[in-house]
Amino acid sequence: MKKILFTLALFFIINLNLAALTIKEKIQQDLSKTGVKQEIIDETVKLDKKFGEGFVEEDGDGKRATESKDEWEKLYQKDKRNYVALERLIESYFVTGIPNDPQKKKYVSEYLKMNIPEDRKNFVLGMDFWNCSENKDIKNEYFEKVKKISDNQYYLKTIDFFEYLSKETENIKENGNPKLMGNPKLMKQKVDEITQKMDEIDKILDDKNLLEKYRISDEEAYSDQLTFFMVGGILKAFTSDTEGMVNDFINKIANKKISKEVAEYNKNKEMMTVMTIQMAMALKGFFGEMSEKEITKLEKLTKKLEDTEMFKRIMENSE
Repeated sequence: MKKILFTLALFFIINLNLAALTIKEKIQQDLSKTGVKQEIIDETVKLDKKFGEGFVEEDGDGKRATESKDEWEKLYQKDKRNYVALERLIESYFVTGIPNDPQKKKYVSEYLKMNIPEDRKNFVLGMDFWNCSENKDIKNEYFEKVKKISDNQYYLKTIDFFEYLSKETENIKENGNPKLMGNPKLMKQKVDEITQKMDEIDKILDDKNLLEKYRISDEEAYSDQLTFFMVGGILKAFTSDTEGMVNDFINKIANKKISKEVAEYNKNKEMMTVMTIQMAMALKGFFGEMSEKEITKLEKLTKKLEDTEMFKRIMENSE
């Protein structure tokens, strides 16, 4: 019996540590292969930690976005093989939103010439384009390239999700398809279809072996899970299923066991996630009269929200 228990314990220990990849390790491994000096790699890790998961625009005039762009630009100029710095620099240019910026075009051109996998380059640029483009109907040439050349299921499923979301956006907005807006059953069907696509991606992000295979760090995986949860949560709130939104948050992500490094890297996005939920709950209470039963249910949901590990982390960081 002891031998069996020892074998099982060893099995779980091995699998617990198998393929865990931190963002620091990923940057170290990736840039070492390109010949970037250790001093530059250390600077890249430090700057990446400073700006976290990529939410760089903290105020209305975009000051932090500008700061991010300037610092990544200085680092990239020290060694133009540093494609990690270049990716974050390009992201900053997309965030600032200056149309037809010649510098952005220049850096995108340099990035596309980098000696790294073509599907990675086009996926990164495709995500930047999608996140920062006001018109989601414009064909994303980068995503189209990935679909032609890649067998990376994370890339392909993520692209499928965002393209489907773009296609259906007009049908789930307030001023969207009147036929859909007047048909709660059809609306729920659309939300369920989007949720199913998110769940497929979530399975990849929860699989340590696949994370290693697709070179996704723990910090990046958790960041993506927060993003997809926010999309799903907003859709559920839109269909008046605020309770389902909060329960999904609690059951799927709010009490997820993560390292301090992952939590620190994603602290801004965690705060945004909780604020999104609180806003949805507040709107539910603000619009229309609520029965005592509904008020009690909302109070219980609030208490459940405040008891989660994520909420406690946010409260500790704000003290």
